[in-house]
Amino acid sequence: MPPKKGKGKGKKGKKAVPLGETPDNLEEEQRLAAEREAARIALEQEQEARRKEKEAMEEMMKQEAERFETETQVLQEMLNENKNQLKEMREQVRSQKIWDRFLLCNGTPDPTVQSELNTFTSLSIDETKNSTSQDVSACLDDVEQALDLINELEEVMTLDKQLEISEGHDKFKEGIESLQGLIETKVDNVTFNVMKTAEKFADPDSLNLLIEKESPRVKFSLWGNLAKNPRQKSFKLGTDDFQMEIPKSLANADVAVRLIHTSFDFLSPKCKSFFAQKKKTPAPSRAASVAPQQNEDNKEEKPTTPAGEETAIENIDKVSENNDNLKEGQEKRPNTPSDADEIEDEDIVDLRAMSTVGGVMYLDLLKLPPQAKKVGNWVIQDITESELERIPNPTPEDEKEETEETKEGEENGGEAAITQLTKELTWPLLNMSFAVASNAVFTEEPQLARWEDSQQCWRTDGFEDVNFDETNGTISFKSQFIGPICTFQDTYNNMPFQSWEIRPYGQGCVIFTLIAASVELEISIKENACCLNSPEDMELDGIRNKWLPAHILMQKLVAAGINVFPSEDADKYVSISVKDEELESSVYEQMALASSAFAFSWSRWNADCGEKRQIVRAAENLTTHPVDEDMWKNYSCEPRKSYVLKCTDDDDEMFDEKVEGTQFHPDIFHCLKEGASSEAVDVLTNTSYTFVDNVSTWLFATKVLTFS
Repeated sequence: MPPKKGKGKGKKGKKAVPLGETPDNLEEEQRLAAEREAARIALEQEQEARRKEKEAMEEMMKQEAERFETETQVLQEMLNENKNQLKEMREQVRSQKIWDRFLLCNGTPDPTVQSELNTFTSLSIDETKNSTSQDVSACLDDVEQALDLINELEEVMTLDKQLEISEGHDKFKEGIESLQGLIETKVDNVTFNVMKTAEKFADPDSLNLLIEKESPRVKFSLWGNLAKNPRQKSFKLGTDDFQMEIPKSLANADVAVRLIHTSFDFLSPKCKSFFAQKKKTPAPSRAASVAPQQNEDNKEEKPTTPAGEETAIENIDKVSENNDNLKEGQEKRPNTPSDADEIEDEDIVDLRAMSTVGGVMYLDLLKLPPQAKKVGNWVIQDITESELERIPNPTPEDEKEETEETKEGEENGGEAAITQLTKELTWPLLNMSFAVASNAVFTEEPQLARWEDSQQCWRTDGFEDVNFDETNGTISFKSQFIGPICTFQDTYNNMPFQSWEIRPYGQGCVIFTLIAASVELEISIKENACCLNSPEDMELDGIRNKWLPAHILMQKLVAAGINVFPSEDADKYVSISVKDEELESSVYEQMALASSAFAFSWSRWNADCGEKRQIVRAAENLTTHPVDEDMWKNYSCEPRKSYVLKCTDDDDEMFDEKVEGTQFHPDIFHCLKEGASSEAVDVLTNTSYTFVDNVSTWLFATKVLTFS
């Protein structure tokens, strides 16, 4: 029997499934595997994209770093080239001055040669002491000559500082002191010679001695009481319209009054407060120890620069050091109190906060020598006195009440008063008045001060009923004090500044406008000279519209009472926004480099943007016209990054956002070049290094970024 056909034979059967799995599980596994593969591929693609993006970013950062480094190097090369050219020029100027001095044959010594100067001063002093000359005009000519020698020495030291030369400066200072002594000796000698024969110079109206002479920097007046007229209550001198009351005790005495008004000041540098105080660091940290500290063992040296001009001269010297990147090495200065040792006596003038204006008036009460008497054909004169004798001021005891001898002298023809000259003459409060310097600018009522030689300082006490007549420009007061007097005003009365702007004005010239608290200055700056254009409503005829070297114009402005040059410790007296000094100096240098083609101005956001940041407005300007307001852009400057800000001064709030389409740069100079026209770039390329130095001198001296 044949076998049976199996069931399902010839029919399509189902695929075999592994034990424990179902068809649905298999499909899910395949789907997951596909997803994993897709995720893997996507991850690899993403990683590849990130790698390429990172490489591109690294390449871009590398290129950016190279660009930053290149731009930094280019800027530094420009600055170094300018400084090298400037140094070479100064060396040539110094050599030429030495050669010109060698060829000069005008009878004056070379003050830089110690042997020549010592011989000149020694012989002059000996000759003066033995001289009987009564020619005041010739004496003043000698004084002017000595002042020229002092100025020559100061100019040499200023130029040497710029060239990092300090050799011989101690000898120069000794020479200046000897010349100052020579000036005093000459003036005292001619005064004494005149007083010995005072009758020859008697005024025909009052019959009293009266001489009035002047030179460019010195005014000399001498009044002598020859007539002893008890009805004469006062006398008046042409020098500064000085007027002084004559009390009875002086009206009957052999006295003379001498007034010497100088445009310079040899007294203020003797004060302890004349120089900036050194800050002491209490913490022993390394960072703090870098700050310079006061050396208590420094010997006192007497500078000779006029006090009214010293602030400006200090700033100019510091400017030169900043521009030339000089190494730190400050000259010795007199010992000054530390910050904790503030001046306790409120009557002592703080010369860091106050400045002399209008020079110094040296007022002296002198003993009149016995006059010659004619007896028959003989002229008899007592010659026991051989030098000028000053009458000291009354002591505090004498200020309270006069001695009985003086009172009797007032009643008995003044015999006791004359006798009192050999002891101590006293007098009550005297009415005095004088006119302030006509070329001085007083933005506030001037402060009157007297020199106290025993304390080596200026004091404001000793005056009563002080009144300043602004209309006539006169000061009247009462005082027992007879000695050097001076007018002061606040050094920082023009700070902080309200605004500033510096803009090109034709080829090789810029206009620097500074709006201070009480004055608005406009100064034209060229390669080697500057000119004060305004203000026109102030007595500045001796300064305005005259082209002068920068440091000379600065000195004249300070002497006239316009001080816009903050000193190194000005932050003690002016409220300012503290800024990083290195960054500030860098911005000044770059502004000076670009000033021939770009205008710069104050920005309202700079004060509050932080210590490590400066914000300044700038705009390209190749015309002589002011910049249109919509052309200004704000530039943010940081130690290693500068860029154009999107916000302007017209915005209500500041927002830190870069202008789209612009790049970051390591400095503001290349920021400006990025958007500059080809004409502007050509102007920048052809800018003179002397022009750049002159502009930077004003920026460093005024510190407009910090004090605005």
